[in-house]
Amino acid sequence: MNRSTQGFTAAPFGLSTDRLVPADYDGDGKTDLAVFRQGVWYWLQSSDNGFRAVQFGIASDKPTVGDYDGDGKADQAVYRPSEGVWYLLQSQAGFSAVQFGVSSDIPTAADYDGDGKTDVAVFRDGVWYLLHSTQGFGAAQFGIAGDKPIPAAFVP
Repeated sequence: MNRSTQGFTAAPFGLSTDRLVPADYDGDGKTDLAVFRQGVWYWLQSSDNGFRAVQFGIASDKPTVGDYDGDGKADQAVYRPSEGVWYLLQSQAGFSAVQFGVSSDIPTAADYDGDGKTDVAVFRDGVWYLLHSTQGFGAAQFGIAGDKPIPAAFVP
C-alpha cells in the first residue's frame, strides 16, 4: 500500500484465493482492507484497526460491495448468478433481496444516477441493465459481447 501520509506499508491480509472487496466499511473516508472468502466477509477497519468478519453469502456468490443505502458506509452485497438475485446487507436498511439478472450476467453495481446510493446493475452482451435507486429500470447499449465491464467513478 502507498499511504500519502506515512509512505509505503505492507500488510499481509487474506489468502491468494480470496476475492478483494476493499471499501470504506466504517465510514471514516478511508478504504478498508477487505476480502470475501467462501461466503464470509473479512475486513480491517482503518478507523480503529478492528478486525471484522460477517457471514453473508455462499461460496459461488459474486461480491458486489457498494453503499446501497447512501449512509457513507460500504454495504455487503452479493449477486447469486444461479438465481439471478442480489442479496444486500445494508448498514442502515438491513437485509433485502432483489431479483435482477440472469446466470450469465456480470454484476456492475455503481452509483449510475448520482444520488449517493449504489445501483444494482448487470452487463450482458454489450448492454448495461440498470436498476436505479431513484429512476427505476434502464438499459444502455455500450460495448460488445465479450467486453469486460469495469465500473468505477472516474471523475476528477
